[in-house]
Amino acid sequence: MPRDDPITEEERRANSATDLIRMRLERLQQNIDKPAPIPTKKETLRAPKAPLEFVRNVVGSSAAAGSAEFHIYRNNRRKEQNRLDYIDAVAKKEELDEAFRRKVDKKQQEEEEKTAKKRQKRLRQKAAAKKRKMAKKADNSDSSTSDNSDSDSETSGADAESTEKPEENAEKSEETA
Repeated sequence: MPRDDPITEEERRANSATDLIRMRLERLQQNIDKPAPIPTKKETLRAPKAPLEFVRNVVGSSAAAGSAEFHIYRNNRRKEQNRLDYIDAVAKKEELDEAFRRKVDKKQQEEEEKTAKKRQKRLRQKAAAKKRKMAKKADNSDSSTSDNSDSDSETSGADAESTEKPEENAEKSEETA
């Protein structure tokens, strides 16, 4: 008698768990374009069923308690305890989530402050390096102009200034400003 589902038949022929996994992987690789079924995680906390609202006409004045009354009481007590446990678990989960969110926010704020502090330090260092470079250029241009003026002592002062490069004149005007 043939089986309806060849997949389950194939899985029954597996000798071990590794064979079963190998067979499933081979089947998935045969249809590589077909999306693989990914099971979703079941919710660990499920809300209990709402309690039934009905009037129990329990023991009257002329009769004693029935034989099922204790079992009914026990089930009702169990359901109520489950409901209270669920409420406590939800409250605890919300509290833990809130604590985690606060912790993440605090950590993120600390990281942003640290990053801002390091950014300011980098900018200060960059500005100081630029200032040193400008000062070094100015010193080099001053020494080169003084060398030129010493060697060009025969020429007039106007000629010495005109021989300087226009970039150096611009740098000098920036420094004085």
